[in-house]
Amino acid sequence: MSDEGRGDCPMTGITSSSSEQQQLPNLMGRLLKKFVIVKKIDEGSFGAIYLARKNSEKGKIKVDEKIDHNNIPENELPEYRVVKAESNYTQGGCGLKIEVQILHKINKIFPKSEQFVKIDTANKRKNYSYIFMPLLGESLKNLVARQPEGRFSDSTWLRISIQALYAVKQLHEIGYIHRDLKPANFVMGHKNDARRCRFVHLIDFGLARQFMYKDKEGNLIYRKPRKNVDFRGTELYCSLSMHYDREQKRIDDIWALLFTLMEMHKSLPWSCVEVNKVEEKKKSTKLVEIINLLPVELGKPFENLNKIEPKHRPNYEEIYSGFRDCMLKNKYSFNDPYDWEVTVNPKAPNMKYYSCMSEQFKSDLLAGLKYPKEEDSSSTPTNNGSQKETGETVDTDLSVCHIY
Repeated sequence: MSDEGRGDCPMTGITSSSSEQQQLPNLMGRLLKKFVIVKKIDEGSFGAIYLARKNSEKGKIKVDEKIDHNNIPENELPEYRVVKAESNYTQGGCGLKIEVQILHKINKIFPKSEQFVKIDTANKRKNYSYIFMPLLGESLKNLVARQPEGRFSDSTWLRISIQALYAVKQLHEIGYIHRDLKPANFVMGHKNDARRCRFVHLIDFGLARQFMYKDKEGNLIYRKPRKNVDFRGTELYCSLSMHYDREQKRIDDIWALLFTLMEMHKSLPWSCVEVNKVEEKKKSTKLVEIINLLPVELGKPFENLNKIEPKHRPNYEEIYSGFRDCMLKNKYSFNDPYDWEVTVNPKAPNMKYYSCMSEQFKSDLLAGLKYPKEEDSSSTPTNNGSQKETGETVDTDLSVCHIY
Protein backbone atom coordinates (compact mmCIF):
# COMPACT_ATOMS: atom_id res chain seq x y z
CA MET A 1 0.00 0.00 0.00
CA SER A 2 1.32 3.43 -0.89
CA ASP A 3 2.52 5.55 2.02
CA GLU A 4 0.93 8.53 0.32
CA GLY A 5 -2.52 7.17 1.06
CA ARG A 6 -2.10 5.64 4.47
CA GLY A 7 -1.82 7.04 7.93
CA ASP A 8 0.86 6.02 10.34
CA CYS A 9 0.19 3.22 12.81
CA PRO A 10 -2.62 4.05 15.26
CA MET A 11 -1.17 5.89 18.25
CA THR A 12 -3.99 5.13 20.70
CA GLY A 13 -2.77 5.67 24.24
CA ILE A 14 0.65 6.96 23.13
CA THR A 15 1.61 10.57 23.74
CA SER A 16 4.10 12.55 21.66
CA SER A 17 6.68 12.12 24.39
CA SER A 18 6.49 8.32 24.35
CA SER A 19 9.57 6.48 23.12
CA GLU A 20 7.51 4.48 20.62
CA GLN A 21 6.35 7.63 18.86
CA GLN A 22 9.81 9.19 18.94
CA GLN A 23 11.19 6.29 16.94
CA LEU A 24 11.08 6.41 13.15
CA PRO A 25 8.58 3.86 11.78
CA ASN A 26 9.97 1.03 9.67
CA LEU A 27 9.75 2.25 6.08
CA MET A 28 11.05 -0.89 4.39
CA GLY A 29 8.86 -1.87 1.44
CA ARG A 30 6.80 1.33 1.51
CA LEU A 31 5.96 3.28 -1.61
CA LEU A 32 7.00 6.93 -1.43
CA LYS A 33 6.71 9.26 -4.41
CA LYS A 34 6.57 6.32 -6.83
CA PHE A 35 9.72 4.81 -5.30
CA VAL A 36 9.87 1.64 -3.22
CA ILE A 37 12.13 1.55 -0.15
CA VAL A 38 14.30 -1.51 -0.88
CA LYS A 39 17.20 -1.28 1.58
CA LYS A 40 18.22 0.38 4.84
CA ILE A 41 21.70 1.85 4.35
CA ASP A 42 22.22 3.29 7.82
CA GLU A 43 20.27 4.28 10.91
CA GLY A 44 20.55 6.24 14.15
CA SER A 45 18.40 6.83 17.23
CA PHE A 46 15.74 8.90 15.46
CA GLY A 47 16.46 8.56 11.76
CA ALA A 48 17.57 6.32 8.94
CA ILE A 49 18.94 6.44 5.41
CA TYR A 50 17.31 4.18 2.84
CA LEU A 51 17.84 3.16 -0.76
CA ALA A 52 14.73 3.51 -2.92
CA ARG A 53 14.07 2.24 -6.43
CA LYS A 54 11.55 3.56 -8.91
CA ASN A 55 8.46 1.39 -9.00
CA SER A 56 8.31 -0.67 -12.17
CA GLU A 57 5.18 -0.97 -14.30
CA LYS A 58 6.31 -4.44 -15.36
CA GLY A 59 6.36 -5.91 -11.89
CA LYS A 60 6.51 -5.17 -8.18
CA ILE A 61 9.86 -3.94 -6.84
CA LYS A 62 10.91 -6.04 -3.87
CA VAL A 63 12.93 -5.31 -0.76
CA ASP A 64 16.54 -6.38 -1.32
CA GLU A 65 18.89 -5.88 1.63
CA LYS A 66 21.74 -7.54 -0.30
CA ILE A 67 21.85 -4.98 -3.10
CA ASP A 68 25.24 -3.26 -3.29
CA HIS A 69 24.34 0.40 -3.66
CA ASN A 70 28.01 1.30 -4.28
CA ASN A 71 28.11 -0.83 -7.45
CA ILE A 72 24.84 0.02 -9.19
CA PRO A 73 25.54 0.25 -12.97
CA GLU A 74 25.55 3.69 -14.57
CA ASN A 75 22.50 2.97 -16.74
CA GLU A 76 20.46 2.00 -13.65
CA LEU A 77 21.44 4.94 -11.40
CA PRO A 78 18.48 7.13 -12.53
CA GLU A 79 16.14 4.49 -11.08
CA TYR A 80 17.53 4.94 -7.56
CA ARG A 81 17.32 7.58 -4.86
CA VAL A 82 18.54 7.96 -1.31
CA VAL A 83 15.78 8.64 1.19
CA LYS A 84 16.75 10.30 4.45
CA ALA A 85 14.01 10.06 7.07
CA GLU A 86 13.76 11.34 10.64
CA SER A 87 11.24 11.27 13.42
CA ASN A 88 9.44 14.57 14.04
CA TYR A 89 9.93 14.05 17.77
CA THR A 90 13.70 14.37 18.02
CA GLN A 91 14.97 16.81 20.61
CA GLY A 92 14.86 20.28 19.08
CA GLY A 93 12.62 19.10 16.23
CA CYS A 94 13.21 17.26 12.98
CA GLY A 95 16.74 17.96 11.75
CA LEU A 96 15.72 17.62 8.12
CA LYS A 97 14.14 21.07 8.10
CA ILE A 98 17.55 22.75 8.32
CA GLU A 99 18.97 20.34 5.73
CA VAL A 100 16.23 21.26 3.26
CA GLN A 101 16.64 24.97 3.94
CA ILE A 102 20.42 24.88 3.44
CA LEU A 103 20.38 22.82 0.24
CA HIS A 104 17.59 24.97 -1.18
CA LYS A 105 19.62 28.13 -0.52
CA ILE A 106 22.82 26.62 -1.90
CA ASN A 107 21.09 25.62 -5.12
CA LYS A 108 19.52 29.07 -5.40
CA ILE A 109 22.72 31.06 -4.83
CA PHE A 110 25.20 28.55 -6.32
CA PRO A 111 23.07 26.73 -8.94
CA LYS A 112 26.15 25.17 -10.57
CA SER A 113 27.78 24.00 -7.33
CA GLU A 114 29.27 20.52 -7.56
CA GLN A 115 29.81 20.19 -3.79
CA PHE A 116 26.15 19.83 -2.78
CA VAL A 117 23.33 17.57 -3.90
CA LYS A 118 19.96 18.82 -5.07
CA ILE A 119 16.91 17.62 -3.15
CA ASP A 120 14.37 15.96 -5.43
CA THR A 121 11.51 16.29 -2.98
CA ALA A 122 10.79 16.74 0.72
CA ASN A 123 7.70 15.93 2.72
CA LYS A 124 6.45 15.93 6.29
CA ARG A 125 4.03 13.35 7.65
CA LYS A 126 2.48 13.07 11.09
CA ASN A 127 5.37 11.33 12.83
CA TYR A 128 8.29 11.63 10.43
CA SER A 129 9.73 13.69 7.60
CA TYR A 130 11.78 12.57 4.61
CA ILE A 131 13.80 13.90 1.71
CA PHE A 132 14.78 12.33 -1.62
CA MET A 133 18.31 12.89 -2.95
CA PRO A 134 20.52 11.45 -5.71
CA LEU A 135 22.62 8.44 -4.81
CA LEU A 136 26.20 9.41 -3.94
CA GLY A 137 29.27 7.25 -3.44
CA GLU A 138 31.54 6.51 -0.50
CA SER A 139 32.68 8.87 2.22
CA LEU A 140 36.28 10.00 2.55
CA LYS A 141 36.28 8.14 5.86
CA ASN A 142 35.69 4.82 4.10
CA LEU A 143 37.97 5.59 1.16
CA VAL A 144 40.96 6.60 3.27
CA ALA A 145 40.55 3.54 5.49
CA ARG A 146 41.37 1.34 2.49
CA GLN A 147 44.55 3.22 1.58
CA PRO A 148 48.05 2.11 2.66
CA GLU A 149 48.54 3.08 6.31
CA GLY A 150 45.12 4.73 6.17
CA ARG A 151 46.44 7.86 4.46
CA PHE A 152 45.85 9.57 1.11
CA SER A 153 48.74 10.39 -1.20
CA ASP A 154 49.79 14.05 -1.43
CA SER A 155 48.17 14.45 -4.86
CA THR A 156 44.78 13.08 -3.84
CA TRP A 157 44.87 14.86 -0.48
CA LEU A 158 45.56 18.29 -1.99
CA ARG A 159 42.76 17.95 -4.55
CA ILE A 160 40.08 16.82 -2.11
CA SER A 161 41.25 19.54 0.30
CA ILE A 162 40.58 22.27 -2.27
CA GLN A 163 37.10 20.93 -2.99
CA ALA A 164 36.30 20.52 0.69
CA LEU A 165 37.44 24.09 1.42
CA TYR A 166 35.28 25.41 -1.41
CA ALA A 167 32.28 23.48 -0.09
CA VAL A 168 32.69 25.00 3.38
CA LYS A 169 33.19 28.46 1.88
CA GLN A 170 29.93 28.17 -0.09
CA LEU A 171 28.07 27.08 3.04
CA HIS A 172 29.41 30.12 4.88
CA GLU A 173 28.41 32.40 1.99
CA ILE A 174 24.74 31.53 2.52
CA GLY A 175 25.05 32.32 6.22
CA TYR A 176 25.57 28.93 7.88
CA ILE A 177 28.32 27.11 9.73
CA HIS A 178 28.41 23.30 9.68
CA ARG A 179 29.69 22.51 13.21
CA ASP A 180 30.38 18.83 12.50
CA LEU A 181 33.02 18.60 9.80
CA LYS A 182 34.67 15.18 9.69
CA PRO A 183 35.74 12.60 7.06
CA ALA A 184 32.35 10.85 7.20
CA ASN A 185 30.58 14.05 6.13
CA PHE A 186 32.52 14.45 2.89
CA VAL A 187 31.28 12.06 0.21
CA MET A 188 32.38 11.42 -3.35
CA GLY A 189 29.91 11.15 -6.19
CA HIS A 190 28.87 7.60 -7.07
CA LYS A 191 31.76 5.89 -8.85
CA ASN A 192 29.52 4.94 -11.80
CA ASP A 193 28.06 8.44 -12.13
CA ALA A 194 30.40 9.97 -14.72
CA ARG A 195 29.19 13.51 -14.05
CA ARG A 196 29.65 13.49 -10.26
CA CYS A 197 32.19 10.73 -9.50
CA ARG A 198 35.16 13.09 -9.14
CA PHE A 199 33.50 15.73 -6.95
CA VAL A 200 33.61 15.97 -3.16
CA HIS A 201 30.18 16.63 -1.58
CA LEU A 202 29.51 18.11 1.85
CA ILE A 203 26.60 16.41 3.61
CA ASP A 204 24.72 16.18 6.93
CA PHE A 205 23.63 19.60 8.16
CA GLY A 206 21.76 18.45 11.25
CA LEU A 207 24.04 20.46 13.56
CA ALA A 208 24.39 23.49 11.29
CA ARG A 209 23.60 26.94 12.64
CA GLN A 210 22.78 30.21 10.93
CA PHE A 211 25.28 32.87 11.98
CA MET A 212 23.69 35.89 10.26
CA TYR A 213 20.24 37.20 9.44
CA LYS A 214 18.53 40.07 7.63
CA ASP A 215 16.95 42.85 9.66
CA LYS A 216 13.74 44.66 8.67
CA GLU A 217 15.72 47.00 6.41
CA GLY A 218 17.40 44.11 4.61
CA ASN A 219 20.81 44.61 6.22
CA LEU A 220 22.95 41.54 6.88
CA ILE A 221 23.47 41.29 10.63
CA TYR A 222 25.91 39.01 12.41
CA ARG A 223 24.09 36.90 14.96
CA LYS A 224 25.18 37.75 18.51
CA PRO A 225 27.01 34.82 20.12
CA ARG A 226 25.61 33.05 23.17
CA LYS A 227 27.76 33.14 26.28
CA ASN A 228 27.74 29.38 26.78
CA VAL A 229 26.82 26.64 24.32
CA ASP A 230 26.45 22.89 24.54
CA PHE A 231 29.08 20.76 22.82
CA ARG A 232 28.43 20.31 19.10
CA GLY A 233 30.51 18.26 16.72
CA THR A 234 33.08 15.49 17.01
CA GLU A 235 35.78 15.82 19.65
CA LEU A 236 38.62 14.63 17.43
CA TYR A 237 37.97 17.29 14.78
CA CYS A 238 36.19 20.24 16.40
CA SER A 239 38.03 23.52 16.92
CA LEU A 240 39.61 24.31 20.26
CA SER A 241 36.96 26.92 21.12
CA MET A 242 34.31 24.19 21.31
CA HIS A 243 36.19 22.71 24.27
CA TYR A 244 35.70 26.06 26.03
CA ASP A 245 31.92 26.09 25.38
CA ARG A 246 32.20 29.04 23.01
CA GLU A 247 29.86 29.87 20.14
CA GLN A 248 31.13 28.39 16.89
CA LYS A 249 32.03 30.76 14.07
CA ARG A 250 33.23 30.46 10.48
CA ILE A 251 36.84 30.24 11.60
CA ASP A 252 35.96 27.27 13.82
CA ASP A 253 34.67 25.43 10.74
CA ILE A 254 38.00 26.08 9.00
CA TRP A 255 39.99 24.70 11.94
CA ALA A 256 37.70 21.66 12.05
CA LEU A 257 38.23 21.23 8.31
CA LEU A 258 42.00 21.41 8.76
CA PHE A 259 41.94 18.77 11.50
CA THR A 260 39.70 16.60 9.32
CA LEU A 261 42.10 16.86 6.38
CA MET A 262 45.20 16.30 8.50
CA GLU A 263 43.76 13.08 9.92
CA MET A 264 43.57 11.73 6.36
CA HIS A 265 47.14 12.73 5.50
CA LYS A 266 49.70 12.92 8.31
CA SER A 267 47.46 12.30 11.36
CA LEU A 268 46.88 14.69 14.28
CA PRO A 269 48.93 15.16 17.46
CA TRP A 270 45.97 13.73 19.39
CA SER A 271 45.04 10.94 16.95
CA CYS A 272 46.45 8.16 19.14
CA VAL A 273 45.55 9.66 22.51
CA GLU A 274 43.03 7.91 24.76
CA VAL A 275 39.50 9.20 24.18
CA ASN A 276 39.21 10.78 27.62
CA LYS A 277 42.47 12.69 27.09
CA VAL A 278 41.81 14.15 23.62
CA GLU A 279 40.58 17.49 24.96
CA GLU A 280 43.58 17.84 27.26
CA LYS A 281 46.01 17.07 24.43
CA LYS A 282 44.32 19.51 22.07
CA LYS A 283 44.52 22.30 24.64
CA SER A 284 48.23 21.67 25.22
CA THR A 285 49.19 21.45 21.53
CA LYS A 286 50.93 24.55 20.18
CA LEU A 287 50.13 26.04 16.78
CA VAL A 288 53.69 25.40 15.63
CA GLU A 289 53.17 21.66 16.18
CA ILE A 290 50.21 21.78 13.79
CA ILE A 291 52.08 23.91 11.24
CA ASN A 292 55.05 21.53 11.24
CA LEU A 293 52.78 18.70 10.07
CA LEU A 294 51.60 20.68 7.02
CA PRO A 295 53.25 21.34 3.65
CA VAL A 296 55.35 24.51 3.90
CA GLU A 297 52.94 26.33 1.55
CA LEU A 298 50.18 26.06 4.17
CA GLY A 299 52.19 27.34 7.14
CA LYS A 300 51.65 31.06 6.62
CA PRO A 301 47.93 30.80 5.69
CA PHE A 302 47.10 29.01 8.94
CA GLU A 303 49.34 31.29 10.99
CA ASN A 304 47.33 34.18 9.56
CA LEU A 305 44.04 32.38 10.20
CA ASN A 306 45.01 32.23 13.86
CA LYS A 307 45.41 36.03 13.91
CA ILE A 308 41.97 36.82 12.50
CA GLU A 309 39.33 37.98 14.97
CA PRO A 310 37.12 34.89 15.45
CA LYS A 311 33.87 36.45 14.23
CA HIS A 312 35.42 37.80 11.03
CA ARG A 313 35.77 36.19 7.62
CA PRO A 314 38.41 33.46 7.25
CA ASN A 315 41.24 33.86 4.71
CA TYR A 316 39.80 31.34 2.25
CA GLU A 317 41.78 32.56 -0.77
CA GLU A 318 45.13 32.42 1.03
CA ILE A 319 44.47 28.86 2.21
CA TYR A 320 43.35 27.84 -1.28
CA SER A 321 46.54 29.36 -2.74
CA GLY A 322 48.59 27.26 -0.32
CA PHE A 323 46.96 24.04 -1.51
CA ARG A 324 47.19 25.05 -5.18
CA ASP A 325 50.84 26.15 -4.95
CA CYS A 326 51.71 22.80 -3.41
CA MET A 327 50.01 21.11 -6.37
CA LEU A 328 51.97 23.23 -8.85
CA LYS A 329 55.32 22.76 -7.11
CA ASN A 330 54.96 18.98 -7.27
CA LYS A 331 53.53 19.07 -10.81
CA TYR A 332 50.40 17.18 -9.80
CA SER A 333 47.47 17.24 -12.22
CA PHE A 334 43.89 17.87 -11.17
CA ASN A 335 42.89 15.22 -13.71
CA ASP A 336 45.07 12.44 -12.31
CA PRO A 337 43.27 9.38 -10.89
CA TYR A 338 42.46 9.54 -7.19
CA ASP A 339 44.04 6.92 -4.95
CA TRP A 340 40.93 4.72 -5.17
CA GLU A 341 40.64 5.00 -8.97
CA VAL A 342 42.46 2.69 -11.37
CA THR A 343 41.65 4.94 -14.31
CA VAL A 344 39.62 8.11 -14.73
CA ASN A 345 36.19 7.72 -16.30
CA PRO A 346 36.62 9.13 -19.84
CA LYS A 347 33.23 10.83 -19.54
CA ALA A 348 34.16 12.59 -16.28
CA PRO A 349 34.43 16.41 -16.38
CA ASN A 350 37.75 18.23 -16.63
CA MET A 351 38.95 19.07 -13.09
CA LYS A 352 41.54 21.68 -14.15
CA TYR A 353 38.95 24.28 -13.14
CA TYR A 354 40.12 23.90 -9.54
CA SER A 355 43.59 25.18 -10.43
CA CYS A 356 42.30 28.71 -11.16
CA MET A 357 39.70 29.51 -8.50
CA SER A 358 41.31 32.53 -6.83
CA GLU A 359 38.39 34.78 -7.75
CA GLN A 360 35.82 32.31 -6.40
CA PHE A 361 37.66 32.08 -3.09
CA LYS A 362 38.16 35.85 -2.96
CA SER A 363 34.51 36.74 -3.61
CA ASP A 364 32.51 37.72 -0.53
CA LEU A 365 28.72 37.63 -0.72
CA LEU A 366 28.57 38.82 2.90
CA ALA A 367 30.81 41.87 2.39
CA GLY A 368 28.24 44.17 3.99
CA LEU A 369 27.81 42.05 7.12
CA LYS A 370 27.34 44.24 10.21
CA TYR A 371 28.69 43.20 13.60
CA PRO A 372 26.58 44.48 16.53
CA LYS A 373 28.32 45.18 19.82
CA GLU A 374 28.02 42.12 22.03
CA GLU A 375 27.26 44.20 25.11
CA ASP A 376 24.04 45.37 23.40
CA SER A 377 22.80 41.77 23.15
CA SER A 378 19.15 41.28 24.01
CA SER A 379 18.40 37.58 23.84
CA THR A 380 15.29 35.63 24.60
CA PRO A 381 14.99 31.84 24.78
CA THR A 382 13.08 30.10 22.01
CA ASN A 383 10.88 27.05 22.47
CA ASN A 384 13.79 24.68 21.86
CA GLY A 385 15.97 26.34 24.47
CA SER A 386 18.31 28.12 22.07
CA GLN A 387 19.00 31.83 22.19
CA LYS A 388 17.42 34.06 19.59
CA GLU A 389 18.23 37.74 19.23
CA THR A 390 15.30 40.12 19.37
CA GLY A 391 14.16 41.19 15.91
CA GLU A 392 16.11 38.62 13.92
CA THR A 393 14.68 36.11 11.48
CA VAL A 394 16.67 32.88 11.33
CA ASP A 395 15.98 29.74 9.34
CA THR A 396 17.04 27.49 12.21
CA ASP A 397 13.82 28.33 14.02
CA LEU A 398 11.53 26.97 11.29
CA SER A 399 9.04 24.52 12.75
CA VAL A 400 8.09 22.69 9.56
CA CYS A 401 9.87 20.72 6.88
CA HIS A 402 9.53 22.69 3.65
CA ILE A 403 8.40 21.05 0.44
CA TYR A 404 10.27 21.95 -2.74
